[in-house]
Amino acid sequence: MLLPAAAFAEVTPYPPYPGVVPSESYKVTVNGKPVFVHHFLTYDQFNWMDYASFAMTGKVHVEITSFVCDRKLLTCNIRPLAYGIQPKVSGNTVSFDLDRPRYLVLFFNDEPMFYSTGLMLFAEPPEQNPPKPGDTNVVNIMDYHVDNTGKSLETTNINQAISDISARPGGGVLYFPPGVYLTGTVFMKSNVKFYVDAGAVIRGSSRNADYPSAPTPAGGRPLRAFFIFDHVENAGLMGRGTIDMEGYPWLWHDFQPDTADGHARDADGKVLDPHGTGIRGYVVNNCRNISFSDLLLLRSAYWTVFVIGTDNFTTRNLKIVNRKQQYHDDDYDFSASSHIRIEDGFAMSMDDTWAFYRGTDPKTGEARGIEDFVVKGFVNYTYTAGLAIGYGGAPAVKHLRFEDVNFIANHNKFAIWIQLSPAYFRGRGYSSGAKFSRNAPMDDFRFVNCTFENDGGQVYIDGGENPLTNFVFENCVFYKTTKPSLMMGQQVAPVRFKNVKINGAVMRNAKQLERAGFDLSVPVKFER
Repeated sequence: MLLPAAAFAEVTPYPPYPGVVPSESYKVTVNGKPVFVHHFLTYDQFNWMDYASFAMTGKVHVEITSFVCDRKLLTCNIRPLAYGIQPKVSGNTVSFDLDRPRYLVLFFNDEPMFYSTGLMLFAEPPEQNPPKPGDTNVVNIMDYHVDNTGKSLETTNINQAISDISARPGGGVLYFPPGVYLTGTVFMKSNVKFYVDAGAVIRGSSRNADYPSAPTPAGGRPLRAFFIFDHVENAGLMGRGTIDMEGYPWLWHDFQPDTADGHARDADGKVLDPHGTGIRGYVVNNCRNISFSDLLLLRSAYWTVFVIGTDNFTTRNLKIVNRKQQYHDDDYDFSASSHIRIEDGFAMSMDDTWAFYRGTDPKTGEARGIEDFVVKGFVNYTYTAGLAIGYGGAPAVKHLRFEDVNFIANHNKFAIWIQLSPAYFRGRGYSSGAKFSRNAPMDDFRFVNCTFENDGGQVYIDGGENPLTNFVFENCVFYKTTKPSLMMGQQVAPVRFKNVKINGAVMRNAKQLERAGFDLSVPVKFER
């Protein structure tokens, strides 16, 4: 007997962790099963991006009911546009089918802009062989008699468990069952995998004093973060649970309960650069073979994932969700690192998604750039820039590939923002960014099967005095944008456009590109 494909579909809704606030705005069901929707304020009570998560196999049917304003739905915009999902709207409910895991952003009776309210839907693939208590080399954190209600600070016990596992031959997995675990800085060690199960949340302390620095050289800036990997190998974070730093507002300078200094913003509201007290999310410093997978990382205080002097850093199915209220919450920052793989991910933040900075090799002390950097299968929903390279301190970059990356919004800047001269910041009142980046050659940048939507800019390439070679856009789709693109520089080699569409038309010459909104002062080539 032949059964319809839907008969083989399976849905696993992820349970909420204890004490979570349910959404007042949406109800979600998948194949008739209710999926919990988390309430997530992004600015104030009138600006939210709630979210729901589930695992799926086969083709599933999604229904979402909106309770906002008790009115019927006239529009539902589902992003990325590349997925081509056209929902059916009936009353205050929308429905559609998913034939594969997707990360989606939905807007109801609202335009798909960064500052709009909406729903994030994380449809995940099933976990493959997740660790569980009783498995060889799996240690349950509850064996350390910790409090899993979130009332007691468990930093000491968590770090002791990590040290014990690292000391075992071959290391192991530290397993966190459903519950709430309150902690300050977690110091990761070699050969330890930190596993957070669905229904569990690792919650950051709101006290600045609970985040000590890793050892730093004399005169060096303190290395303070929620999770620190310092000179670590073969370790990582994983699981279908949540790590919530609760960084904003609690760990910002104006709000820190134990060290508030009132200088996070000036009198006019301008956000100031982080002070020495700034606490980052996840620092990976001088490491090898570090991986993050499956987790939802919420609300970092400052830079979320900061990778320095590291080889072989990977993420898969990682969701980073920050507030729409704070600068300096970059999703990923990289310095002096190589062999980076970011696959099937999602990011929402106020600042940049991927930012590159100049750094030095920890062994030789010589300048070291970024090499072999791959992003594949990613949904980018940010206010500032997608790929950001500049601010007067750009590194050399070689072998960068973005494939199947969807830029939903880069409201303030550009999806690709390479700024190697001060030109961008002239007249903007931001003198700290108005510097030249020198000795920063860039080679072999490929953007393949990427989509650039219309909230913000798409491409800004200013090579300044640096050679930029082998830039290729292949099978990319650009929609009508709100800002004109720009490409300039003294040593920019011909930028290739291979089967690129802008507003539905295939680009065949420079005149077409200019009419579509590109300000060109560099050579370009076109291929079909």
